[in-house]
Amino acid sequence: MKTLFCSAFTVLSFVLHSWAFGENVKFVSIGSGDISGNYYPVARSICEAFNASDDTRRRCSPEPTAGSVYNITALRDREIEFAIVQSDWVRAAYNGTEVFEGSPSMKELRVVMPLFPETVTVLAGPGSEIKAAIDLAGKVVDIGRPASGRNATIRSLLKKLDVGDDFFGSVRELEPSASVSQLCEGSIDAAIFVVGHPSELVQNALSKCNATIAEFAGPRIDTLLDESDYYQRSRIDSALYEDLTVPVESISVMATLVTRTDLETNMVLDLANAIKTNAAKLAEEQPVLRSLGKTVAATAALGAPIHLALQGVE
Repeated sequence: MKTLFCSAFTVLSFVLHSWAFGENVKFVSIGSGDISGNYYPVARSICEAFNASDDTRRRCSPEPTAGSVYNITALRDREIEFAIVQSDWVRAAYNGTEVFEGSPSMKELRVVMPLFPETVTVLAGPGSEIKAAIDLAGKVVDIGRPASGRNATIRSLLKKLDVGDDFFGSVRELEPSASVSQLCEGSIDAAIFVVGHPSELVQNALSKCNATIAEFAGPRIDTLLDESDYYQRSRIDSALYEDLTVPVESISVMATLVTRTDLETNMVLDLANAIKTNAAKLAEEQPVLRSLGKTVAATAALGAPIHLALQGVE
């Protein structure tokens, strides 16, 4: 219902803007994710920054979606103009591998900019005795909706770590808010997220039911990092959460704003400029963007080429 309300509100806003600006308004949308996660509010803030700075007949709208894998498909089908996608799925779509195997490689996919690191975050329920990834064995674990980037990433990680679903006692595929609710109720032992920090969702779990964050680290994961150029070693800073007393070791991918090669150059450049110009304001609105502008694309393994309009642009 929340998603339907947001979509209806977006359509109504479009109509009102159309009346105000005439029939030739150019609407572009950013595919995001579940409204309880980071992608949707980040897309909303980016669109607000663009709309406030653009004096032409163009308007940007955030679109709530199922997440990264869905966004890639919608972008390919030209249902949206931009999308926020995990960098591992940018790479997979560009090369036609993993969940996109059997589909034509999406060579028209282009990176606009990296937005924020997304860390594999294992939320453990109170009394679950889960301290590290190995402790998930035999537990009831949520890995996210099938069309979401986190579901695809977790399944890909399990495969790379030579671990199957039978490693867990049982697997759930829940939307983020339901996952936290069931964690607090004790219906599941753990939930694995791929999320930017700080995260309201994570804070809710830590404060409402004394959940903890387990390390996603160990010898197998060290080997994976040595062999991979798109997973990065990372750490969840304890300063980001009042209920977290020590930093937690894990790995990350990058939340990345992407588009297609055929989108008009001026639109790509102007949206990117709106983000850069308003970086401080965006970070204030969305703390997950606190490193915006400091992220080095060359080390982020973004999975596809930078859009031609932005190559060489600082």
